[in-house]
Amino acid sequence: MNKHIKESFNIDKALVIIYFVNIVQIFIVFGLIGYSYIFKDESSIWINENLRKLLVILCIVIIINIYIALRDANALKSLSTEYSMQGEVLEQIKDLNNTLRAQRHDFLNHLQVVYSLIEMDEYTEASNYIEMVYGDIKRVNRVLKTSDAAINALLQAKELDCEDRGISVHMKISTRLDKLKVPSWEMCRVLGNLIDNAIDATKENDNRFVEIEIFEESENYGFIVKNNGDMIFQDIRDKIFQPGFTTKGEKGQGMGLAISKEIVEKYGGSIDVDSNESITIFKVMIPFE
Repeated sequence: MNKHIKESFNIDKALVIIYFVNIVQIFIVFGLIGYSYIFKDESSIWINENLRKLLVILCIVIIINIYIALRDANALKSLSTEYSMQGEVLEQIKDLNNTLRAQRHDFLNHLQVVYSLIEMDEYTEASNYIEMVYGDIKRVNRVLKTSDAAINALLQAKELDCEDRGISVHMKISTRLDKLKVPSWEMCRVLGNLIDNAIDATKENDNRFVEIEIFEESENYGFIVKNNGDMIFQDIRDKIFQPGFTTKGEKGQGMGLAISKEIVEKYGGSIDVDSNESITIFKVMIPFE
């Protein structure tokens, strides 16, 4: 989302204002109705039964307005969240596209270098150079196996993040996700939360690694994220999917897994966790469309 738009229109602030204004309105109307009945004799000069009926009707109108306003405000907040997530996905796709364009641009230069090394009988150097270039190409191609550009871009972004943190990444992608019914931006949110949690979980470990597997079986797509972080004990495995529950202390908000579970179940899927002293596995299963 554009930074200027964020600054000029804050959804949460707008919601608070809507709540406050509508609550004030309904308190004023109820106050007037109550006053007219409690002080009936004293107020008979300036208020009558018809005005009381009008206030009741006005109160009903305000309640209906509150319902409509809150419904529309929540829908707007949902759209804002979607827009924000789509913006992040577009940025990741842009980065992936730039990487591919750079590889294409450098390809001829790489060929010239290899050709020159071979001409000079520097076969070992040529082999090492090809291996280095091939490793870079293989790393990018590893995330281009699905038909969903957004998921491909997310995987590349998370892989680069892991490499920057010194985390070994293993990917196994054996499906194109052609029948995935979850919108890209929501699937990216689920995967992004699971991978981010896996990255955070390994921070205290040596030989840190994260494994990501995407596959299909029995009319379902499967998404598995593994890490060698601390064990998630049995007594909190159900709690980790509850809104607000976190094991990260003040740094965590406890919403990532709750949101992921909500999205997965909305499309008829399931999310489970298995953990022991050596590995933690999150598994998502989503039926074909």
